[in-house]
Amino acid sequence: MAALAGAFRAATGDSPFFLVGATARDLLLQYAHGINSGRKTRDVDLALMLPDWATFEAIRSRLLAGGRFSANGTALHKLVFEGFLEVDLIPFGAIERADRSIAWPPDGEFVMTVFGFHEVFETTLPVQLPDGEKIRIVSLPALAVLKLLAWTERRLTEPGKDAYDLAAILRKYLDAGNHERLYTDATRLLDEPDFDYELAGAWLLGHDMAQILPRAARPRVAEILNREGDPHGAVLLAGDMPIDATRVLALLQSAAKGFREVTD
Repeated sequence: MAALAGAFRAATGDSPFFLVGATARDLLLQYAHGINSGRKTRDVDLALMLPDWATFEAIRSRLLAGGRFSANGTALHKLVFEGFLEVDLIPFGAIERADRSIAWPPDGEFVMTVFGFHEVFETTLPVQLPDGEKIRIVSLPALAVLKLLAWTERRLTEPGKDAYDLAAILRKYLDAGNHERLYTDATRLLDEPDFDYELAGAWLLGHDMAQILPRAARPRVAEILNREGDPHGAVLLAGDMPIDATRVLALLQSAAKGFREVTD
């Protein structure tokens, strides 16, 4: 990761970028807290804040010219680092269209929704890597937001991917450095007669998801949480997760309650 970060930074110059996706999940859960995330990944997702497509094309050209990155098929956003590590690039920022999507050149037929990336950028965390390298990484509640949004867009094309990651975050949020917050930020949950450790973590996750989002972005995320936690609805997200659907509904309902604690 250190070699990748250094080579990537050399090509991006002043353009901010941060690590997202399953590699970020592994750093935040497995490497930081020893939590098995349950799903292996073979790629790295890097989100870049860019003003326009000309800047993206210039950065991509520098990456390829440096010799350590190569094209991965014909898709502009897919590269390979040093012949084995797949890298996906996700531009966001002023490059976005009015509907918060990006339309990839040259013909704009491939459209990707990037709502959420700009919203969570300010909450990214600096991580020290070997050899003096650093990289900014999405925070765990921000990753949950992005995974929830991504699931709504690609659940049919990439089934299970985002739902699996979201399930891991929902169930293990307290164990990921948040256990002590039960006694500071969620003390009333401890007094409930049916206290449940995982559900308390989901509540705190929902609370933190709302806290990091700008006010204008909260309704979109709240709508998904409320819809997917409704036992009388389609229950699509619960069906995509690798655990009992009844348990998933309880986790989503708890997360939605934590979210509403901030927004109400």
